[in-house]
Amino acid sequence: MICMIILSGLACMGGGGCTPVQPPANTNATPAATATANNTSAAPTPPPGTLGPAIPHDANFSDNPQTLAAIQHDFDAFSWQSFVALNWPAMPDGSADPGKVIGADGDGAVVWDGYKEPYEVFLPDGSTPTPWGQQQLPAQCRNLGPPGDKVLQMTQKVSDDVLDASGQPFGTGPLVDQQNGRYVRYEIRINHDTYDYIVQNTLYNKEGQQAFTQLIQFPKGTNPSSQAPDAPVGSIVIKAAWKVIDPAQGDIPGRFHKVQAYVYTRASDNPPTPPSCELKTVGLVGFHIAHKTASAPQWVWSTFEQVDNVQVGHDAPPGTKANFFDAASTYPVNTPPPRPWNPNAVLPPDKRSQVKRVIPIDDATKALNAQWQAWLGGVNKDSVWQYYELVSTQWPTQPNASPTGPKPAGDPAPPFLANATLETYIQGNTPNVSSSCIMCHNNATTTNSKFSDFTYLLERAHKKGGGK
Repeated sequence: MICMIILSGLACMGGGGCTPVQPPANTNATPAATATANNTSAAPTPPPGTLGPAIPHDANFSDNPQTLAAIQHDFDAFSWQSFVALNWPAMPDGSADPGKVIGADGDGAVVWDGYKEPYEVFLPDGSTPTPWGQQQLPAQCRNLGPPGDKVLQMTQKVSDDVLDASGQPFGTGPLVDQQNGRYVRYEIRINHDTYDYIVQNTLYNKEGQQAFTQLIQFPKGTNPSSQAPDAPVGSIVIKAAWKVIDPAQGDIPGRFHKVQAYVYTRASDNPPTPPSCELKTVGLVGFHIAHKTASAPQWVWSTFEQVDNVQVGHDAPPGTKANFFDAASTYPVNTPPPRPWNPNAVLPPDKRSQVKRVIPIDDATKALNAQWQAWLGGVNKDSVWQYYELVSTQWPTQPNASPTGPKPAGDPAPPFLANATLETYIQGNTPNVSSSCIMCHNNATTTNSKFSDFTYLLERAHKKGGGK
């Protein structure tokens, strides 16, 4: 899930003045969901069912007049519900633990930890992926610790046209931590619905994609009802950004969701870098969710950040530093570090990333963030989850647009969306240049240049027996 730069020559999207279509009628919104959608003030405890382990299948739309702002609020509420459910405490099999509450017992394993990574699905020899629930580690990581820890790939320029989990869009450059001078690391995860669709249709290798003659349509989430109690959750793709946590360098661990992770660097020729792996404690700093739903076949694109990324956030103890900005630094803002990009290097303070948010979080989203942060902090005053914020949610205002029509991307709102840790260097509001998740992913194709339903994942496929 990567919100990427839009190449020049592609069709521009409309500005912010588009007219939204009426979303599908909501026939299954619960009173709690409706109360949550309409409540814009912080509350000590959420309505029953708001902080829950069930991943929402689609947004619930309130009965307010369907203005752009009202629909945006409902999609933002959907984003928060998704964030909470995906980060709910997980049982050993990866499913949500219904006997626990997010943040109540401290930090720990969460639901999306069990999702598959692309390197486990698109194997170099084009063979059948490992079964769901089985992890495949790089050789350099296998003897460092217990199985089940995350594998975070290197950060350096992308060596081919496929967008890699290891870096930012189109190789625009790595993001460097202000505290320790190390590169931020990334991972992509796909849920069971996405994995099943790829495997069942043999889309994990080039031959399978060539043989697949239908229009690629990943499963869309549909809210359960009495007529369809087992409605699918839909395809979900996650991209996360992590920084190494080092209290000696000023990090405050209690403000981050943390995991033990294999920080893996693949071999590279520029600069010459051998493969390596080390076990580190890392903290979550960026979190994209792309979710295909019935109301948004162009997918709903939600993006979250840790509150201290570009400036120190709320309730920070004295001495807290921003993760990616230092007012005393003279390094240019939103500029990649100097080459060569070596993921094993520790950059000096005068070469570390200086990041500012180009498009500010709007007031309505800030108010919703304060509400959810208060609820999460009400569960446990030390909960790490109260230190995350929604940047925004992008959704199609014309969801019924045909993939082959004049506006296949469905006129997204807001027009631009960027996460400071995931699209650091392409923030802005210039069409064809700045980050817009839907508009960019509208150009995603399979390895044989067919429309791939707003995901670049399928471009990772290899031939049977190996080779691109």
